[in-house]
Amino acid sequence: MKIVLFCFVIMSLSACNLMPETQTQAPVVNLNGMCESRVTNEIFDEYCDWSAWTQALVEYSTLSWNARSEKISKLDSQPHSLLQKVLLSHGNDTPYQNRLRSQNWITTLQTVTDKSMTQLLDIVFFQSNQQLLELESAITILSQVNARQAKTITAQEALLIEKDKLITMQQQQVEQLLDVEASMVNQGRRDN
Repeated sequence: MKIVLFCFVIMSLSACNLMPETQTQAPVVNLNGMCESRVTNEIFDEYCDWSAWTQALVEYSTLSWNARSEKISKLDSQPHSLLQKVLLSHGNDTPYQNRLRSQNWITTLQTVTDKSMTQLLDIVFFQSNQQLLELESAITILSQVNARQAKTITAQEALLIEKDKLITMQQQQVEQLLDVEASMVNQGRRDN
């Protein structure tokens, strides 16, 4: 009864908003003006506007990885180009090593971008890439473990076949010995 009363009191307090909420607020990203300083505005130019990012992402999503990779190889290491490289690397068909390289570009960019762009790079690219990298690593490790186990199973099956052959051969030898013994016993009975 006390437990029911306690639960009722807790529900009443939470319904009246007297208990503190434990929700954390998501970071607020200013999508209209991601370049807060004049220097950042000069560095990133059109990429200070989110619509340029979305337009680039839509355009790059129609390209194969090979075409995007070729575009990446033609870009330099300046922040504006690094941002383009990150956008070009954002795709499901991006290989593991290139996705990892993109993480490094994002980290480099976050040292020269304003807060809004830094948060956007983290939320849109870094976190999702990190999850994919971790999943791909786990899949690779599991594949290696499975391959080792498959080899072990194959070796165990071969060993089992050999032991089965040995047991069959030993059974045949025992049967032959029993036949010899039986014939000797029969021979001994006939002689008596």
